[in-house]
Amino acid sequence: MQFMFSRKSGIVLAALLGVQLILPASGWALTGRDVALKADQVDTSRTSDMSMAMIIKRGDQQLVRFMAMKKKKFPDSEKQHIRFLEPGDIRNTAYLTWSYRDINKDDDMWVYMPAESLVRRISGGSKKGSFMRSDYANEDISRREVDKDTYTLLPDEALSGVDCHVLEAKAVFPEKTNYSKRIIWIRKDIWLPAKIDFYDQGGNRCKELVFGGYKEIQGIWTATRQRMRTVGSDSETIMEIREVAYNTPIAEDIFLPQDLKR
Repeated sequence: MQFMFSRKSGIVLAALLGVQLILPASGWALTGRDVALKADQVDTSRTSDMSMAMIIKRGDQQLVRFMAMKKKKFPDSEKQHIRFLEPGDIRNTAYLTWSYRDINKDDDMWVYMPAESLVRRISGGSKKGSFMRSDYANEDISRREVDKDTYTLLPDEALSGVDCHVLEAKAVFPEKTNYSKRIIWIRKDIWLPAKIDFYDQGGNRCKELVFGGYKEIQGIWTATRQRMRTVGSDSETIMEIREVAYNTPIAEDIFLPQDLKR
């Protein structure tokens, strides 16, 4: 999902990509932006093709959804296509995001609803809304460009015995996001996120995203599981990668909004 299970590219999930390990030069005093850039730039994959499960939990109730996600990098953007496969009532519902490298350009997002046979643009405040009734917001599922945030490097911490860099990230354009800030733990060993705490515009911790299931796939370290929990509620959403292939050919027309109805 950001909708990435992999490295922090300014956020989450978003995004679900893996990374290869690159170590900092000896004696280099890292800044917060240095850590964010390193975590972003070590991803060498050009494309990713994933089969995923999304498990939404509300107390004792559980809803399982299966989806396919494809991503491809372009010179000016990263494009992501998500299509739901099961259950039947949401089959073929599809999301498309274009995440631009120019931080002054708003990312584009579309959704296709089969019941309405309609492709609709998601814009403005709708990007802050829930993604398919999950604990993720629409803005959480796409890549976030590093320089859309400013960073403060906080004291290092260990999570589950693993040393982490800790960043405070604040949006350059706070009116365009749900969050006043995010606290991000980046593993020092494989440069993947371990955890992200989200704070609402009132400064309250509102969501917690925890990563796990780390595997090296095709030479790329990948977090195959993440859990987004809404603080102060019994609601959480788990994202699991069931299968993934990197650097496979993906036709470009799948990333066109007019082709979402296919």
